[in-house]
Amino acid sequence: MTRMRGWGILLAVCVPLLIFISWSRLGSEKGRINLDRFETYTQGNASGLMVPLAQHFLRTQRLALPADALLPAVPGESGIQSWVVQADTTVLLNLDAKADGRTVQLRFVPIVSGATGIFYDCLSSASQLLVGKFCRADALRSVDDIPAQLAANEQAIKALPAVVTAAGVALAPGTQVGRVLLAPLKLADMDNCGYQCVKPQSCVNARPLACVISVTEKTESGTSGTQLIVPTPDNFRGTDLATRSAADAACVQAFGAGYTVATAYSLWGSFKLTGGSDYWVHDSSPQSNCWRTDYN
Repeated sequence: MTRMRGWGILLAVCVPLLIFISWSRLGSEKGRINLDRFETYTQGNASGLMVPLAQHFLRTQRLALPADALLPAVPGESGIQSWVVQADTTVLLNLDAKADGRTVQLRFVPIVSGATGIFYDCLSSASQLLVGKFCRADALRSVDDIPAQLAANEQAIKALPAVVTAAGVALAPGTQVGRVLLAPLKLADMDNCGYQCVKPQSCVNARPLACVISVTEKTESGTSGTQLIVPTPDNFRGTDLATRSAADAACVQAFGAGYTVATAYSLWGSFKLTGGSDYWVHDSSPQSNCWRTDYN
């Protein structure tokens, strides 16, 4: 009887202990799997996750804030629990993993060096043995460096050259601009104008799109290809067009299949525009357009 009582006590102690150990191992294994998933997801370049925020800066010359809502939904099987833009323009990313009983967090800090110079450095309080493969802290060494870097960002943005419109008016810092073709009063002058007539203008202003289609013309020696550039009958604010494909779709709706928005670096052919007016065109540099992306 005494022996049976002893076995009962031993079981009462060991079973909960075994359950606890099993759950602990399960939790550690889950964390390890999610760290591996995140490393695979980022492919060794965690700051690449910040591309939408970097593009926002290139387009607006402002650092993204929570209200800009540029981060997509958390991807499945990425090891990420949550990510959010902070009020100070940094990004807090929680991984679905724990170290020393605490959630593994990554802090992404913008580093601004000029109008086209920006990247997001990664800091973490977690051990580099855990996060060093995807959070290398290239420019900053600890969270204590963040306030100074944010202050440096403000100074760098203030020092950016002003965007001046074709009329010589300086736009306010942070104004979102896109490329506009300013047709000369005499359209015949377009042949000697080209990209020189393309200027930055505020995205909030409504204007037609310059749409283009390739056409074949008969000549004395045969046939030759040229472009026909025409304006849409409707005006569009640059901010109304989320992608270049949306601008192309507006051209198709206005004129039919084959029409696309004209490219700023390729303006030639036959112009059916109105002299002295301006029209949206597409620039090959993504940050030069009002629309956020090229095609999607």
